[in-house]
Amino acid sequence: MTDSIFTKIINGEIHQEIIFEDDQCVVMMTHDPLTPGHCMVIPRQQVDHLWDVDDALYQHLMTVTKQMARKMKQVYGYTRVGSIVEGFGVPHAHIHVVGLDQGLEPTIQHHAAHGSIASPEQLKIEADKLRA
Repeated sequence: MTDSIFTKIINGEIHQEIIFEDDQCVVMMTHDPLTPGHCMVIPRQQVDHLWDVDDALYQHLMTVTKQMARKMKQVYGYTRVGSIVEGFGVPHAHIHVVGLDQGLEPTIQHHAAHGSIASPEQLKIEADKLRA
């Protein structure tokens, strides 16, 4: 299997803002955030589908996702923090963690109408907030 962009980031070949990392996963900012702080929990092991990771890794990913959701709610004061597993963009399992003050559908519609790729400077600002 060819290395995914996430594997290249994890291996340090491509820069991305990493918020958290341990021996099993990394949490990084997404370059196309739906809301400020939108990040992804990604296993270090490149597995195409989340449903194919072993149970222990799956539980760990969910624990880290929960921790990130709590941190996002604390930092940004979001009404809700959701997680999304869609599996189409990159052939490497990942869980999006997104803060919401509206439902997901209006957030996506607003992003589609007004969103843009975040600059590296913007990503660093948001990553620093979540790392604090």
